[in-house]
Amino acid sequence: MTSTIPPIAARGHLPPLAVELTFEQTVPRSIAHRRQVGEVFVTDSAQGSDDAFHLAFQIPRAHSLWSDQRAGFHDPFASAEAARQSIFVLLHRHVGVPVGLPFSLQRITLRVTDPQAYAHDGTSALQGYVHYRVAERQGKGSDVVSMVLEGVMEIGGRPAMTLSAVLAFMSQEDYDIFRAFQRAQKPVADARPTPVRRLEAPLLGRQIPRNVVIGLPAHETHTDGGPDGGPEDGTFSYLLAADPHHPAFFDHEYDHVPGPLMVEGMRQAAVAAACRAGALATPHALAVGCEAAFLDFAEFEADLVHEATVGQRDADGRVPVAVVLRQFGKPIVEGRIDLLPDATPQAPTTAQAHGV
Repeated sequence: MTSTIPPIAARGHLPPLAVELTFEQTVPRSIAHRRQVGEVFVTDSAQGSDDAFHLAFQIPRAHSLWSDQRAGFHDPFASAEAARQSIFVLLHRHVGVPVGLPFSLQRITLRVTDPQAYAHDGTSALQGYVHYRVAERQGKGSDVVSMVLEGVMEIGGRPAMTLSAVLAFMSQEDYDIFRAFQRAQKPVADARPTPVRRLEAPLLGRQIPRNVVIGLPAHETHTDGGPDGGPEDGTFSYLLAADPHHPAFFDHEYDHVPGPLMVEGMRQAAVAAACRAGALATPHALAVGCEAAFLDFAEFEADLVHEATVGQRDADGRVPVAVVLRQFGKPIVEGRIDLLPDATPQAPTTAQAHGV
């Protein structure tokens, strides 16, 4: 008996009919900025015009981080990671930005437009298409200085997410000088990280303890489960407590705390705070929005504090949680995570199936 695997995913408007993207293999790991082949999620790409790009992605079903969620839904943050890698691919493969040129994400914004696009039948991989448009650009190729990207994502033929990213570029020499200057302005040499006790994985809707990246000072005795009145100002604080050998967050060496790790910390702090504030009955909420402005690099030598303040549920049922990451008392990241507590997956139809 033989079976065939569809070479493309179900699609609506992405990509255009003239563009065919496949899921046969991943792109070279170097242009996705990953060391491990298994951490590369982008499978194909094409350029539609000077400022338009189409990419395909697939997330492994058994990925130790992105499959560690409740049954019923794929994790939207998994597709956000694929969208992040897609930026690297389009820059290096199509825009002429050389591999190795330092650049940073200054701001990212994503919003899940259709939570049902992430409904999981239990057997299918999460895969789909991303379209990016260059909304603004200063410089080209190796001389690029800044860029603004606007994107849309489609999964199973359904509009799944909107995205935007602001990028800043510099030469390696300028980057080295900039980082040395930054670190010289901080009391890094005298910093002593606080011993941290990671939160229990079930309190964050996780099963694997190493995927928990936040915790409380080890000397604190209270737990983080259930509403307990909370702090007087309504802000819940957590420390970064990531496993420095985590294969997804530390795929290669960094001279600063990785951005994806800080964003996951934001998400977990939002879930923990919303549960303690009573805005979530359980931690099994779908992350359906993220805004993050990266104001500074976070250093490994000092505490990174996540401060989460839970807002009122909006008309769509989403719970907004403002999150600020601070180090040495100064904001490093400012943003917001939106959580959808009551999502119920609907069985996808044949036309909506997004597996292979």
